[in-house]
Amino acid sequence: MDHAGVKLGLSFAVCGALAACAGCSVGPGSGSTTGPLFVVSCDKGDSGYGVAPALFDLAPTFFTGSQVDDVMRGPGAMNKLYIELASSGLLQRYTDGLEFLVQNSYEVARCVRGRTVNGQPDYLVNAPLPLTLATATNPTPTTLWCDWTGMAFSDGGASDAATPGAPDAGTSLDGGMSMPAAAPRIHLTPYTDIRTSLWLFHTCPDANNVGSGIDGWIQFQSFGGAEETDLPSDQRDAVLPDFVINYGDRLRASFHVVIGDPRFVTAVQYGTTPPTAPLIGGALDGYFDFDLARATQPFP
Repeated sequence: MDHAGVKLGLSFAVCGALAACAGCSVGPGSGSTTGPLFVVSCDKGDSGYGVAPALFDLAPTFFTGSQVDDVMRGPGAMNKLYIELASSGLLQRYTDGLEFLVQNSYEVARCVRGRTVNGQPDYLVNAPLPLTLATATNPTPTTLWCDWTGMAFSDGGASDAATPGAPDAGTSLDGGMSMPAAAPRIHLTPYTDIRTSLWLFHTCPDANNVGSGIDGWIQFQSFGGAEETDLPSDQRDAVLPDFVINYGDRLRASFHVVIGDPRFVTAVQYGTTPPTAPLIGGALDGYFDFDLARATQPFP
């Protein structure tokens, strides 16, 4: 994963073009993020995490996002969306936070819409994984990505993400045709259309303070109006290729994120030798609910 690009995106999501601002004036919403976490060399008195997992509570008070529209229009456009939960509205280097990077809002909207045509999903059910995860019996690895049964990814599915092995999450499922849920679960991996990052610049300022979401799921109840659960799946409208989340749209979701060392993600992605032991790891569960708003006004 290109963390330089991710961090640039995070900074843009927090303060837009105001590079010198001390904080941002938007961010109202609700949410939570808690779970066991370990961070090697993170020693902050009694709240240090060290090697042994301890309960981490992000206690987010600042909720924001930023859309980045593709210069391309129509089919093939990949409009991005950054969603951020932070411990405060201060500059990122003074906060803890969790970010969801939606690489392709159109594909996520199609999953959330859950439209079917002639009984078949009109959305991406399976997504490709890096070829470094390929085996002789599985030369083109994929993972179940959009699950309308609401049953997949409950165990983190490690072999589908940042460790070598044949993909196994949801192989017996059918993409949601037989057991429809109220909203789909989207598989979180470092290689598919929703990616996650954790930063701990407040809690662990002198230690490894960045983690990658290596597995898990997110379940959107509101994604800018993409949902049409009041209609049967075969009567829902097709999502337009230039779908974007507009300012004022509601973003509401629950999630389970497995946090891992980004060096392992890089090793899988590029086929390099992984490190001997992770510097960060754990699992975070939570939710967020807020309306997308511009972060443009600094405060002291």
